[in-house]
Amino acid sequence: MHRFSRRQFLTAMAAAATVSVSRDAVATKAVLSEGSSASSDKAADRIVDMHVHFDEKNPNFVDDLVKLTEPLNVTACVLTPYRSRMVVADAAKRHPARIVPFGYVDMDAPDAVHQAEEFHVLGYRGLGELEFVKKPYTDPSYMPVYELANRYSWVILFHTGIVLRQKFEEPEDVASYRMRAFHLEEIARRFPKITVLGAHCGNPEYEWAGEVARWNPNVFFDLSGSTLTKMHDRLGDFRKIFWWTGTKWGTKTPEDDPSAFVKLVFGSDEGLDGIAPALDQYRTMFDACDVPVHTRKMILGGTLTKILGLTA
Repeated sequence: MHRFSRRQFLTAMAAAATVSVSRDAVATKAVLSEGSSASSDKAADRIVDMHVHFDEKNPNFVDDLVKLTEPLNVTACVLTPYRSRMVVADAAKRHPARIVPFGYVDMDAPDAVHQAEEFHVLGYRGLGELEFVKKPYTDPSYMPVYELANRYSWVILFHTGIVLRQKFEEPEDVASYRMRAFHLEEIARRFPKITVLGAHCGNPEYEWAGEVARWNPNVFFDLSGSTLTKMHDRLGDFRKIFWWTGTKWGTKTPEDDPSAFVKLVFGSDEGLDGIAPALDQYRTMFDACDVPVHTRKMILGGTLTKILGLTA
């Protein structure tokens, strides 16, 4: 029987330990690499829903939202009334991968600027959905809010086009013409650090929306609302609205994507159970218009992920 000296024994044990540690390190590195890759893939496929209204009537809204969006890999931009600002600010800190807070400001309120400032202090990323204004969006009285948003390089979601009627038996000071898509052009040009988003693509003035987006790199629209339902049998018509693909008649786009459709972003504007159906409607439109794969990813999340600097 061969006997090892004490020195030989210790040397052999050290070598074995080194091999074991090395193998463990390789295995650990492989696991971490795989996890990192999975995380990277998940981030690349993130869907950002720009149009999710905070439901004040649902006391479990935040938990319901997280439960629904987690398997869909959706990050929701939650449009929040001023009175609920603390609830959503706290929820966004607890669920940064699922919630990005946006604040609703009554543009005609005497303290509109103060409200916007408070949203900023609480970590909100922008304003929206601005609507039911008493004057056109370009009225001088609204400029101080836009100046503030420009200072913070905020995103603002504006309602555009036809607007619902809340009171049928009572008079109300609401008119859709004050919220027409072409008003966003002046705001985008005067305040270039604002990312201007138009909800509903100007419904029914889609051509105005398309043209305003075409010449302004900081303007985008969503297709939430009734549009994709009413145009279900003629979705290919969107190629006539977003027509300038491959031409010189446009401005710089996210990641230099050549498709005119990259001027769209995803927005559901439904209850939580309407997010998945809205995604299906967008994808049906993509197929009808032969929207390229890269552009689809930008519309569904890539553009807003970059604009909002989302990392969680």
